[in-house]
Amino acid sequence: MLDGGGADVSRRAFWGVLAAVAVGAVPRFAFAQNAIRALHDLTDSSDFRVRVSAALYMGRTHPPGAREVLERALADAHPAVRVAAAAALSSLGDPSAIAALARRQGVEPSASVNAQLQSSLDQLRRGLAADPAGKLGANVRYVVRLGAMRNPSGVRGDDLRRVLQNATRSRARAIGGMAVVEADAALLTQAAERHLPVLTLDGSLMQVNESRVAGSVQVQARVEFAVRREQTLKGTLSGAATTFGSGPTLSDQGRRQLQDEAVDGAVQSALRGADQGLTLAAL
Repeated sequence: MLDGGGADVSRRAFWGVLAAVAVGAVPRFAFAQNAIRALHDLTDSSDFRVRVSAALYMGRTHPPGAREVLERALADAHPAVRVAAAAALSSLGDPSAIAALARRQGVEPSASVNAQLQSSLDQLRRGLAADPAGKLGANVRYVVRLGAMRNPSGVRGDDLRRVLQNATRSRARAIGGMAVVEADAALLTQAAERHLPVLTLDGSLMQVNESRVAGSVQVQARVEFAVRREQTLKGTLSGAATTFGSGPTLSDQGRRQLQDEAVDGAVQSALRGADQGLTLAAL
């Protein structure tokens, strides 16, 4: 069986963005509630923490118009917001954002923001190399088709299922040497014509638990992926992550935020280092 390195990934909410610029925890009122609110908050809020939350929310949920708003946020006055905007643009997976990220890199004064800009550019360029102008790139060795994404955890139903799907799409695209497709018949036809192996990745959100530890709230998530080639199960990948909230209680918005972050972290845990196992499954 493939080993996804299923060790827990303990991290505070937003650690990848906020720790880089040392801004600390996000208060409960800062969580974006929906796409319209997030678009408004990222543009108009005077609190940089609200803007950070809004940017990350858009990176997870992919609402219409997100790319344009996030590109403008690359020039935000606060470095934490610029980091969050760059990270969210890579999560969207739209190569149209490459130009805006590269322009910002040329004038960005913060080293930590530049690091995220480079990471986002690298991820989007890998995706572009795999699928330039609707064609599989010459470097593609195999294709991964995103299959069924399920949420048997019983927590937030289709809402968290979409978070799982978006996180899987974003994290899988960061793996080199492969193209990620969903229901794209043209790309699957190209794969068949080139005799490229096609793997199907089915995901399940197995567990989302909330508990209280040392006076604060933590949310744990666990995901599992089945890797199939045609109808044959080639292996499984699993991962888990824990996020922590500040204070003994959470608002509904805060709870959703921690759950979303835990699911994203669990997917990252499952797919970290998965390229070798997927390559073997494609043989």
